[in-house]
Amino acid sequence: MTNQQVKFFKELAYIQEYCINVRVGKERSPSDIEELLKDVTFEVIYRIMELLDRYGGELPKCNIVSSTTGEVINEGIELHDKCVVFLDNPLNSSRT
Repeated sequence: MTNQQVKFFKELAYIQEYCINVRVGKERSPSDIEELLKDVTFEVIYRIMELLDRYGGELPKCNIVSSTTGEVINEGIELHDKCVVFLDNPLNSSRT
């Protein structure tokens, strides 16, 4: 994966962790609710990536373009496949 693609998935992983941490801070039993939230947010992100890849809905395949470099971040990859690796282990995200 390209550097821009890695950055894109790191941002998705950050959004997921942020949302979990905000919600877990409000719960009495963090371990149970954290796992639930991780599962739910993973599923939402995965479905959004499928939508961008044109698997579901009527949205045509979308290009995600870096406004800085002009690079098409999702060129040559399926977003929904790659997000599984990143959201499962965002710290080990340099894998291709």
